[in-house]
Amino acid sequence: MGKRREAKGEAVASDEKRPKRLPDRVDRVIIEALAKDARIGVTELAEMADISRATAYNRIKRLTDDGVIRGYSAVVDHARMGLGITALILVSGSQPDWRANREVISSYPEVEYCWYVAGSADIVLLVRLADTDQLRDLVLTRLQSLPGVNSTQTLTVIDEVVHRPVVTLPENG
Repeated sequence: MGKRREAKGEAVASDEKRPKRLPDRVDRVIIEALAKDARIGVTELAEMADISRATAYNRIKRLTDDGVIRGYSAVVDHARMGLGITALILVSGSQPDWRANREVISSYPEVEYCWYVAGSADIVLLVRLADTDQLRDLVLTRLQSLPGVNSTQTLTVIDEVVHRPVVTLPENG
């Protein structure tokens, strides 16, 4: 087991997000197939992975129970939904205010991802918006008015080159 730390009086394993075991070749076939088409049938998955239907079902259940598969979703073309602006926003500020701002930032509907990071910024946001007016409002009115925010830097995406729903490590050998 991993090291333990105390969180509000409870012991919590530091490796709590790690699966009980890492996915093997068969698991990776299943994961990659589901990432390409989450509507694929168990029978077809079993054939692709060269396993029985029951084994495929049990593998999917285990991967879900272990938290490796966290859900199924549609891959959306944001521009066709009227969200033609994609930007990364780097937010820097004072540490004591980040816990309070976490809920506020999470409530912004245009925020697709929010990461707390180590480095020159404290938070990185991936946002999708209809136009630069909405981007300006988000950055200048809402984000920069949050307690403790000292600065923001906005990087506007001009071309999305790679977007993988699943990143897997190559097999050894």
